[in-house]
Amino acid sequence: MRKGKQNSRRARRRVQVRYGVGETRFIGYSGNVSRSGVMVRAARVFPPGTVLDIELKFPDHTFRLRGEVVWAREGSYQWVLVGRVGMGINFIEPPEDLLRLLETMSL
Repeated sequence: MRKGKQNSRRARRRVQVRYGVGETRFIGYSGNVSRSGVMVRAARVFPPGTVLDIELKFPDHTFRLRGEVVWAREGSYQWVLVGRVGMGINFIEPPEDLLRLLETMSL
């Protein structure tokens, strides 16, 4: 897979994403999610190559996993809601139950 380009189909889902290095202390929301990763709308971004600890909070389950930042755009907080700032994260060994859930979301 080319870095920064997503080969999986995306589902527009808004779920809370907690993230950080070593601890999940920052909060953002997904713009879209796929089997390979997530776009996080957030004011606090990390540079590409950073490996993050992530919690994806779906209504019935929270998934804990790790992911690598593949792109990041910084900007003012007002641009977060429209998706102009945030980061793309590729999942690292996502749990099977997350992949099954994503399959049910018509990906």
